[in-house]
Amino acid sequence: MRHTTKVSGRMSDSEKSRIPVVVTGFVMGAADLVPGVSGGTIALVFGIYDRLLAAITSFNLTNVRVLLKGEGRNFARATSLPFILTLGLGMGTAIVALSEPLGRLLDDPDGRVVLFAFFFGLVIASVYVIGRRVDWATPTRVSFAIGVIAGLVIVQLTPTSGSTAPLALFASGAIAICAMVLPGISGSFILVILGQYDNVLDAVRDRNIGTVLIFGAGTVVGLALFARLLQRLLASRHDVTMAVLAGFMGGSLWKIWPWRTCVTLGPDGHCLTDALSSPTLDNYALLGAILALIGAGVVVLVDHLGRAPNRTA
Repeated sequence: MRHTTKVSGRMSDSEKSRIPVVVTGFVMGAADLVPGVSGGTIALVFGIYDRLLAAITSFNLTNVRVLLKGEGRNFARATSLPFILTLGLGMGTAIVALSEPLGRLLDDPDGRVVLFAFFFGLVIASVYVIGRRVDWATPTRVSFAIGVIAGLVIVQLTPTSGSTAPLALFASGAIAICAMVLPGISGSFILVILGQYDNVLDAVRDRNIGTVLIFGAGTVVGLALFARLLQRLLASRHDVTMAVLAGFMGGSLWKIWPWRTCVTLGPDGHCLTDALSSPTLDNYALLGAILALIGAGVVVLVDHLGRAPNRTA
């Protein structure tokens, strides 16, 4: 007896499984737009970090040869291409949709407070969640301390003035993408240090395809090299590597503390160096505290759902 396939308006299991990946990509893209916040933190907390590294490192010469032979389906399976494209869809949507509103929030002192308060709560809860996943032996504790110190040093570097030359944009993309993959080290902040944040954000806002493509090419090269190193470290020294990553995130909290005082202004009016300050007792302080709790709650909820029985990674 021949069976026929019924066509309905319901999503298939495959389509349903892509929705969490799109959402994760969207949140990663939003996080990477904020200097001081890492998309890698989102990937780690949302449970796709290992899968992301494996997918990135699968783009090797062997699989490229498969593509050149015209075996598109085999290439897609070998490289987890559907996963990468789905995640990229979420990230790209966030970057295009949120670059303008987030840019306005970052330019407004009060908006900056509430935005950073949310991510501060998210990151501090992420450190706690990741800490639960490692064995805190002496080497792990030392590694965590090293990560905190390294994170503190990086986030206190003074920004420079960046060149818009193609080679400078390419190199900036390669360096920044390494930070975007690392939880706790913000790729956007690295772009600020390199003096490229405004250049890249303006290129996205103005749909400057040439600049975006040059920067994107740099990110592809940097990502291909760095992801392999990180994957090997996680495979051979998992707890120590995770402790360093958690330390990076802990050190980054200095940079994303919402209430700050500018110490040194640059010639363009942007703050070059700043210092921590206490919250002012106003409505924005209350809103900031609420958003910090929401950010922390999101991380705890995601971690709880990820640990629930009968869930697949």
